[in-house]
Amino acid sequence: MLPRPNELLARYVALWNETDPARRRERVEALYVPDAVYVFYRKDPLRGHAAILDQLAYTHQVYGPMGYEFRSSNNANGHHDVVRFNWVMVSAATGEMEMSGQDIVVLAEDGRIQADYQFHDRMPSAFVYDDGYEEHGVAVRAARPRRTGVAGP
Repeated sequence: MLPRPNELLARYVALWNETDPARRRERVEALYVPDAVYVFYRKDPLRGHAAILDQLAYTHQVYGPMGYEFRSSNNANGHHDVVRFNWVMVSAATGEMEMSGQDIVVLAEDGRIQADYQFHDRMPSAFVYDDGYEEHGVAVRAARPRRTGVAGP
């Protein structure tokens, strides 16, 4: 059975905010099929639970120390096996938006994500997105986000 779009979005955002690695693993297994593909900005497609978990850990490494969290835009809609939704990354302290994006996901028959395509609509302004990846998607060094002097957490 396919999930309701905004319920799926709520679970998706909860996954990206989950700080406990064991709980993240449980959430990934519940949300994604084992060979799911995840495609996003500046990286080659990631495939499978382990790769998605690595990306989640990387996201927490970059944004967690800066005080950011993700929130739902509560605007998910879909038809058949495709769901589209938006999210924002905000300062946990102030709620001020720093980044926004949209995902288009394709669901398997069991309602889990089999393909996740992420687009960034607004890039961060409070820091340089110096994420260690070259344009072709290969990590060349650890992430080093740098503050720009623009307001942020």
